[in-house]
Amino acid sequence: MGRAEFEYDEVGNTFYYVMLAFYSLILIPCTYFFFPHDKQVEEKVDERLCQCEGDVDKRRRKAAIQPWRKTKKVVSFVVLAVAWVVLAFLVQKVASIENTHVEYDPYSILELDHGASTAQIKKAYRDMSKKFHPDKGGDAIQFDRVAKAYQALTDDASRENWEKYGNPDGPTATQFGIALPKWLVSKEYGVWVLAFYGFIFMILLPTGVGYWWYNSIKYNVDKVLLDTTQLFGYFTRKTPRMEIHRAIMVLGGAFEFNKEYNNEIILREADDVELPRLMKHLPLLGENKKERPLCLPYSIKARIMLHAHLSRQVIEHEDILFDQRYFLSRTHRLIEEMLSIAQQINYYTSTKIPIETIDNLIKLFPMMVQALWPKNSVLLQLPHINDYNINYIRRQKVNSCSDLAKLDNEKRRQVLNSLTDAQYRDVIIVLTSMPRLHIETAFEVPGEDDAHEITAGCFVTLKVKLTRLSLLDPAAADDDKLMKPCDENDEEVPAEKVEDEEGETPATPNVDVKNKKKAWEKQPQKKKGGAKKKTTNKGAKKVVASAVASTAAAAAAESETPATPDTPKDAEKKKERREKREEESADESGGSASEDEDKDSADEASCASPNDESDEDDWVAETKKPVLEAKSYETHPVHCPFYPGEKFEWWWLTLSFSEKKGQRRLIAPVTSCKTLVKEQTVEIRFPAPETKGSYMLQLGVQSDSYIDCNYAIDIKMEVKPAKEVVLPKYEDTEDEAEGEPIESSDEYTEESDDE
Repeated sequence: MGRAEFEYDEVGNTFYYVMLAFYSLILIPCTYFFFPHDKQVEEKVDERLCQCEGDVDKRRRKAAIQPWRKTKKVVSFVVLAVAWVVLAFLVQKVASIENTHVEYDPYSILELDHGASTAQIKKAYRDMSKKFHPDKGGDAIQFDRVAKAYQALTDDASRENWEKYGNPDGPTATQFGIALPKWLVSKEYGVWVLAFYGFIFMILLPTGVGYWWYNSIKYNVDKVLLDTTQLFGYFTRKTPRMEIHRAIMVLGGAFEFNKEYNNEIILREADDVELPRLMKHLPLLGENKKERPLCLPYSIKARIMLHAHLSRQVIEHEDILFDQRYFLSRTHRLIEEMLSIAQQINYYTSTKIPIETIDNLIKLFPMMVQALWPKNSVLLQLPHINDYNINYIRRQKVNSCSDLAKLDNEKRRQVLNSLTDAQYRDVIIVLTSMPRLHIETAFEVPGEDDAHEITAGCFVTLKVKLTRLSLLDPAAADDDKLMKPCDENDEEVPAEKVEDEEGETPATPNVDVKNKKKAWEKQPQKKKGGAKKKTTNKGAKKVVASAVASTAAAAAAESETPATPDTPKDAEKKKERREKREEESADESGGSASEDEDKDSADEASCASPNDESDEDDWVAETKKPVLEAKSYETHPVHCPFYPGEKFEWWWLTLSFSEKKGQRRLIAPVTSCKTLVKEQTVEIRFPAPETKGSYMLQLGVQSDSYIDCNYAIDIKMEVKPAKEVVLPKYEDTEDEAEGEPIESSDEYTEESDDE
């Protein structure tokens, strides 16, 4: 058997093939991602943007980067063009490579056709021997080839070797080519190549990995310094009831603002001049605190920047203004970390954090975005409105943006008569972009036969359906149509007649329909001592009817022969169960047993058709849901002229329970909704109380972008006693049913025990 021989590419032909393969594999994706594209959509969107001073300045700063973007486009285009020229050179080089490998063919050497006879082969050999014989002045190498070809066609052993191995002499050494130039392993350049590999894999790569690891271990998953997380935890445990000013003070102590922890922080000489000037206009700064690190210079500077932003103080120094924008760009992530730390302390330690602290931390989000204190008017979120014309607007009984949006166009223009037409247009644009939510809730107990029945100690899922609408209808704003306001003295409407704005009835019977108003309206306060009217919720029957499919399997399991008519014994059992449920419902709520009768009829209907098609449809719908659904956090842009960067609408949901002392207690972790574009369903999971009864929960939905976009909904939750665990009962045999004992063939005796 022939041995193997390895050869390097002497000419360099195979090296070009490898280079072309890997080069094209990298170049094509890079061209797709880095090729400059012209975005013409942004020019169309700019026609509907607000033209207030803050937005114009923000767009001007964003446009200042455009020359660099144009330069990047030109550089990327040139680099890609050069790269494609190199690819064309490689393609041309590979196409020009001649194929030197030719298979051995004795017929072609003797200049004969395949299948020539022996006489023709001998004649051709004689003629070519005379021509190439060395004694007659011919070519000796060609003569050897002709002799070997003649032998391969006439000798049986040579012919067999040629047909089997492609060579009349038998198997030869297998040759493998390495697609690398031979100079890489030569003595002259081998040392430099080895040094290059050593530099890459032993110095450069470990250094890069170590630098990345050293910088990454200082941060947690949310890209916040671990020292900052410990700082927030320490001050949260120290002051569980944290007011807004205290939260801002702790926020300013984050180590992201310290030069020793963050190299992006710049220590400026102007700090000694500009910061004391700003401190004179900030009375609630609290710079005399002696708590470390809140008393350090970096923390005081960060606190001054945040207070100046919330007070809308004008900063003329460009470097100080740059530092303020940098601090504000980090505050959103830090506030979210403070909120997470407060919840972890509340649930996993003995320190209980009041829900007022959670509310204050959530209030910090829109405060930083809109640059307003809680005492300021929410109308300052609108463009071209300042403290001078707010007093006149308030005298017109307009105290919020929703009140302004509910007015008709003529009345609204009269209230804002101090604004020009262009300024009034900006106000309409902002009102159109502001959100208004339509909220629906529904309880669900996963894994139970009756998913809408809440029992003591079970795990409950509250599904909150959020539908985003515009605070001011864009069509009404464009066509100058009147916007019909909602009357606060609406009469009580039955549950089955209450429809939302899209014409759909609410899906949950647990929300109090009497007090349910439009999302932008102020909820009326409850009068003390007033008699409560009892309203029958007719929507509950629809829920019971929808639960027929889910109870079909359980009903079929209870009934031995569901397809046959009920026997007198089965009818008596059903009657006893019905009477028992009526007594339990009468003891708990004192109501009538009409719902129980409807439930019994639903059970009977499910027994008649245990394999209902609705179960199969629900199962198919569940299987069609995508397992991994990626959504973008860029939802709706927020009008925030004082915020340095772009901001998109996010929402925070809290679920609390009012105790007897009038205090609220958080019963579920705060849930964020960052993907609400038009409609989104958020699930909040929490354990039900251990005792039965009626509980009033409060759902809070708060915006992190606008101050007055907060909603508080009271949800009534009925908790029933926990179901008793029924042990499985085995069927009796015919002998036991007739009362005859079963004779056992194996009797217990002392002898059997000994054995």
